[in-house]
Amino acid sequence: MIVYIVQDPFMRGRDDLGTETSVCNDKRSCGTEIYDRWDKNTTPKSCRYQHLSRYQGDSALTIIQYSPFLAPLLLSATITGLLAILSLKRRNDPVIPPFILLMCATTLWTVCYAGQLATADLETNLLFNALEYPGIVTVPVAWLLVVLSYLGQDQILNRRNIAALFVIPIIDICLAVINPSGLYYLAYIPEIHNGIIVWNFVHGPLFWIHAGYSYLVSIIAAFLIGSRFFISPAIYRQQIVLMILAAVVPLAGNFCYVFGFNPVPGLDFTPFTFTFAGLVIALGILRFQLFAIAPIAFPLIFTTIEDGIIVLDRNNRVSDFNPAALKIVNNRGMLQVGDPAAAILPPEIMETFSCDETSNDGVRQVTLADREGLSRDYEVRCRTITSRVGQKSGRLVILRDVTGTLKAQRATEMANKKLNLLSNITRHDMLNKLAGLGLYIELARTEKNETVLHGYLDHIKEVTERFREELEFTRDYQDLGVGTPAWQKIRPFFNEKSTLLPVKNVRMDIAIPDDLEIYADLLLGKVFYNLIDNSLRYGGETMTEIRVTTREEDGALVLMFEDNGNGIPNEDKPRLFSKGFGKHTGLGLFLSREILAITGIAIAETGKPGEGARFEITIPEGAWRRA
Repeated sequence: MIVYIVQDPFMRGRDDLGTETSVCNDKRSCGTEIYDRWDKNTTPKSCRYQHLSRYQGDSALTIIQYSPFLAPLLLSATITGLLAILSLKRRNDPVIPPFILLMCATTLWTVCYAGQLATADLETNLLFNALEYPGIVTVPVAWLLVVLSYLGQDQILNRRNIAALFVIPIIDICLAVINPSGLYYLAYIPEIHNGIIVWNFVHGPLFWIHAGYSYLVSIIAAFLIGSRFFISPAIYRQQIVLMILAAVVPLAGNFCYVFGFNPVPGLDFTPFTFTFAGLVIALGILRFQLFAIAPIAFPLIFTTIEDGIIVLDRNNRVSDFNPAALKIVNNRGMLQVGDPAAAILPPEIMETFSCDETSNDGVRQVTLADREGLSRDYEVRCRTITSRVGQKSGRLVILRDVTGTLKAQRATEMANKKLNLLSNITRHDMLNKLAGLGLYIELARTEKNETVLHGYLDHIKEVTERFREELEFTRDYQDLGVGTPAWQKIRPFFNEKSTLLPVKNVRMDIAIPDDLEIYADLLLGKVFYNLIDNSLRYGGETMTEIRVTTREEDGALVLMFEDNGNGIPNEDKPRLFSKGFGKHTGLGLFLSREILAITGIAIAETGKPGEGARFEITIPEGAWRRA
């Protein structure tokens, strides 16, 4: 390759070749007619390509020329290159990798374009054009990736979507390099500006695929970042303005080049504008913490927040909702934007809407069943949505799951209750029994009458049995609510507990479906044991049957435990479930009520004296199911 270095390649004559003439004394034998005498003002443009690209033989010719545009281009490349290098220190930030890609692409574009302007021959210009095209097609895509990362749209930035964005740019690179049938570039026309050759690449129809896609991507990115301006705090507004300026100025320069509005035909002003863009970005980084702090996307917050949010318009129709709200209202994907709120939302939620008519601080608690049928507690808040001019435009319903909070509160209350009760049993009841036990032992030691002595021993045995039962109660009571409630089948409990007690001639009629389950504390079996034991102890000799049935009532399940014994006197019923009431320890029914209350199950005695006892256990909707 023979390289000619010239100041003005269109000087007339052949004495401007300098020392290179000693390498090749005959220019024609070297394969060029570049310096034939012709006038650039009179020679048609169609002839210029012929004069500037006619080669003979196998040798190629590279002509290096001085251009005043090189300095600003190299300055621009230096700024963008330094920004890319300095950003490597924070490459773990989501927005930095696409920003580094953007800066590398602009640097490549600028450096290669400087190479184009520094050479006068077509072949070298085509080579630099091929080298810079990866940077050209990457800039708009990288700019969009920067904007999406800055706005926190991480769910969009997956590998598949990023690869899809680069499909057309890769095709553009291939078309620009191959230029099939001259459809990407129709012609290469040399333009002369102050003695400097600038090759004007005439765009063909295939070029507009690249141009249209690049402008579309850039406009989308500018719209996304611009749309956040009015809803962002002041620091973010300043960042947004700088980012828009850094994007719009190069975009305007490229638009002028592509559509021929620039004063220098063939000269692409886009790489020159990267100097301005780089300085603006540097100002943003140094002065306004650009990329150091970035706004979190409101859509990301809206979709990931654990509180359910339902937006209603002024006509009480669903305007928007987040995934948490869909899960809470249990519509299994049927909640749709535009549906009337009253038709799809639970009545418990609809009742809370009145809270914002007089105050924005209204809070209500509701209980809803989740998709597994379990009851969960929610705080429902209503907020009025007002427009910028102060007009009411809708309502915001916020549902916060407070099941865990209420459970913790109940657990604390229960723990205190347990401590007080166990302390009372230990300190008071057992001390009294110990005193009685000591008295009977002392009397037995001095008693000579055998019959009376056996009576004392029976009393000692009875007190000891009470001790054992109370100790068993304290064991069961301290375990109350410790384990997580679970779904449990009922029928096996009755079958099991009836074998542990002296049922004798009493018939057990258990009319309960085999697949019936209730959600209750793990001590549920103790409830049924106590009920059977209570009937056997106090039903009397006339009792011959214990019957267990169920019925549904307003969504709840009522389990009825009945016997045909003596029944319970009306005066005893108000205190029946109180601690210490009864002829025995007075703890069995008390413990049963506490166990059932863990999951909101109620128990009451509704039998008639003389006709037998009847305990009704009401299991709320959501706490029972058919397995």
